Amino acid sequence: MSDVASQLLPSADRPDLVGRRVFELLETVVRDKAAQGLTEAWTHYYRLGRNRSWQGPAQPGVPQLGANLLHLHRQRTVNMLTDNHPTFNVSRVGPAGDERVFSVLERAAAWWWNEQEQQAVYERSVINGETYGVAVEKVVFDPELEYGLGEVRTISVDPFAFGVYPTNCLDLQEAEAVLHFAPMSLRQAARRWPEAAGKLRSDADMLADLGDGRREIMLGDGRRQGLFARFGELVRTLAGAGQGDGFGQDTTLVCECWVRDYTMTEAGPLYPGFIRCVTVAGPGTLVLSDRPNPSINPALTPGQAMASYLYDRFPFALANSLTDPASLWGASDFEQLAELQLEINKCLSQLTYHKDRCARPKIINPRDSGVANAAFTNRQGIVNPTSMAAAQGIRYLEFANNTKDIESVLGIYRELFSQLAGIGELERAAAPDHPVVAYKAIAALIEQAATLLRGKIRNYSRLVRERGRMFLSHMQNWYTEERWITFAENGSVTVEPVYGHNCRVPARLTVVSGSTMPVSRVQQREEALALYEMGAIDRQDLLEKLDWNSRAAVLGRMEPEANRGGAAASSSPAGGR
Repeated sequence: MSDVASQLLPSADRPDLVGRRVFELLETVVRDKAAQGLTEAWTHYYRLGRNRSWQGPAQPGVPQLGANLLHLHRQRTVNMLTDNHPTFNVSRVGPAGDERVFSVLERAAAWWWNEQEQQAVYERSVINGETYGVAVEKVVFDPELEYGLGEVRTISVDPFAFGVYPTNCLDLQEAEAVLHFAPMSLRQAARRWPEAAGKLRSDADMLADLGDGRREIMLGDGRRQGLFARFGELVRTLAGAGQGDGFGQDTTLVCECWVRDYTMTEAGPLYPGFIRCVTVAGPGTLVLSDRPNPSINPALTPGQAMASYLYDRFPFALANSLTDPASLWGASDFEQLAELQLEINKCLSQLTYHKDRCARPKIINPRDSGVANAAFTNRQGIVNPTSMAAAQGIRYLEFANNTKDIESVLGIYRELFSQLAGIGELERAAAPDHPVVAYKAIAALIEQAATLLRGKIRNYSRLVRERGRMFLSHMQNWYTEERWITFAENGSVTVEPVYGHNCRVPARLTVVSGSTMPVSRVQQREEALALYEMGAIDRQDLLEKLDWNSRAAVLGRMEPEANRGGAAASSSPAGGR
């Protein structure tokens, strides 16, 4: 047997020590993210994305405007990266299985992506990646979906609620532990873990036993209640600064810790693939579950389990918007563009301030004019100065008009923003004075945009690829009942059954790079028409490229006409002779 002391977590027969150790790992992860300034930076980026760049109360007469170019850039990038569904390919890894099995796997992946609305989850992940610099996904089998039949579920994990140990790890799958933590209502926790329903307590009640509030606990005597004092600080950090005293009265912090445990028994590894999953509530005082690898069906033989992709892998996938060789968390475009966005907002606020001053200028009223200040209103009326000279002294107060300089600086900032964001050519192509309408020029612009986003495309394609491979692993393990999938073949919809035990073969799923990027549909149609005239494609391919409605019905009507035309052509020469 392996030495228990050499493992990251204590043995499962000591739940009190296991819970405390999980909390220590969680505390290490949260403190490291705070020390790197990640939580503060991510909160700042979220505010910028919501167009809340100005902090503090607004001053009377001082406009605080903002044209959120960061949101525009992020939304344009997200739309471009998620414009189409991915294209999957499944290839064999070993000699097991025939071509029909791999065809079923490929169709099942495409069917699951469409039926389970995976494109929407992918969009949320890309939004997280473009905002915070990192997109994290978790793929699990949820037995409660599909009316109790169960289905594979993808969760877009909030980077605030995710961490790895050790904290300096650069590869997710090389980490010793992966943590996913979030507040959960006591009612939901009691439904998921009914055996622990009577032991669950809210964080507020637990911390109230030590003082009047979490702030006092956070600043309290750590020597007397060190664990609970640290838990109070941790809860306040997760809840966010300025968000009150933390979580609500009926919520508790639930942490799911996936850890590598190499404990051996006489029969082999204690945990399949050396993966162990421990779920704790609160400061680790209550262990909700301690399970072997939940991604592997215990009914499978060791040989079948080893063929699964998730046998020795964590069910998490991570992708960066911009790769940082020194950090797992990567970087985002917001980091490069935030300062320019602030200066653009300042220029707009200054222009608005000058506009307001021009609309409401002050009036110079000499003391000897003989006209009271109350006479100057926006209403029609007559004022009677004492003399012509006094009347000439009444005028508007002139101030320095430097709006032209502000507009010039604003143009410089705007151009710099476009260049750094990599959208300069696209914006110039969409300008009303030089619009691009030729489909070849549009296709060239799309290719240029794909070149500028090549790093993002490569990273997010890996995210989609990992999601697809994890789906196939869960399908091989948990599709124990008959499932039916639909797919298009030869212009019609076909239905086919899927059995998980028939798909348990080593396979490798790949995604065509850039398949989620936009394509010029005008170019596709023009090329299809040209190829059809050359005889390189048939009517079915032409109608598919044209995205024609009721393609099968059109082809069915044309088939008899083609047969009649062929018969008439064959009989015509004989009749002529």
